[in-house]
Amino acid sequence: MQEYILMSAMYPTMTSGKIDKYLVGQGDKVAKGTAVAEIISEGYFTLLSEVEGIVKEFYVGEGEYVEVDTPLIEVEIDAP
Repeated sequence: MQEYILMSAMYPTMTSGKIDKYLVGQGDKVAKGTAVAEIISEGYFTLLSEVEGIVKEFYVGEGEYVEVDTPLIEVEIDAP
């Protein structure tokens, strides 16, 4: 089963952000609260995972700008 880590709004009026750097790699295990990316948008922010599982695929490259709620990382999770 897959879940996605999305570009989250780091502040109430944020509409987009730039992926400065990923802090995880393909195959890494992430838990809720794991720092997964550094985001630039009216400041410098750390994006935290809201899901737990194994990083399978990146949909957005470093240096790219995307809208809030865009899927960034596919995470494979264990079925309950």
